[in-house]
Amino acid sequence: MKEEYWPADARWMLTEFLMSDEGAQRANWTPRFILGQDNKIIFTATGNDGWKQKMWPKILAVTGTAA
Repeated sequence: MKEEYWPADARWMLTEFLMSDEGAQRANWTPRFILGQDNKIIFTATGNDGWKQKMWPKILAVTGTAA
C-alpha cells in the first residue's frame, strides 16, 4: 500500500482506497483485488476466495461477458 509501488496512472485508486472505510480498517489484508471504472473504485475483495466468488463474477457483470 505504498505509492511508489503503484503505476502512476493507477495511483488515484490507491488514494481513494486508503480514504475509504475498507482501506482505513483493512488496507493490509491480502491478497486484495480492486476494480476501478471511470476513475472510481466500484468493488473490492480480499482473499483467494474473494477473487473466485466475488471479484470474477463482478468483472463479468460489469463487462457484460460470460465465463
